[in-house]
Amino acid sequence: SAASDVYKRQDVFPQGFAAVADRLSDFRGVNMICDIGNGTMNIMFINDKKPVSGNMFTEKYGTHQCLLAVRENVMRAHHTTVDEAIINRVFRFGTADIKEEYLKTITDTATDYVEGIFQRLREHEYNPELIRLYVLGGGSCLIRNFGVYDASRVTINDDICATAKGYEYLLSLIHISEPTRPY
Repeated sequence: SAASDVYKRQDVFPQGFAAVADRLSDFRGVNMICDIGNGTMNIMFINDKKPVSGNMFTEKYGTHQCLLAVRENVMRAHHTTVDEAIINRVFRFGTADIKEEYLKTITDTATDYVEGIFQRLREHEYNPELIRLYVLGGGSCLIRNFGVYDASRVTINDDICATAKGYEYLLSLIHISEPTRPY
């Protein structure tokens, strides 16, 4: 039946892949993709334009863990809580309209957290002199605002719709190659 034809082929893509699928031709040499989400950080390699299936990792090191660390450090240093909206504003823009001592606590915590991100990437063999890094996802703003990196070797894609756009691109490829498939 036509309905069962829809389920004959299932394509599974690693987290982060869809966001770069339309520009695979840019991924010459060895590249690491780092998709930082709310709860996890997904890492994969693309070598000479091809994903390396045996080299994909998930770390429980997303933006939510950074937010929790900020809350804890603000409570410890200032004996008060800080609204999540303020923390998210600092994450996204590197600043907020708050007293300097609170901003310093938040930015110092975020900076330490980003150092932890880079440490985890190094544990998965990231070497900035040999590997290009492509960072995406909602947590890419943490790298942009609090990271120390060589901007000529690190690409930050802070388009939070990049993955959805990538899936649309992949679906269009399937429709081109199989125009009679019903969806």
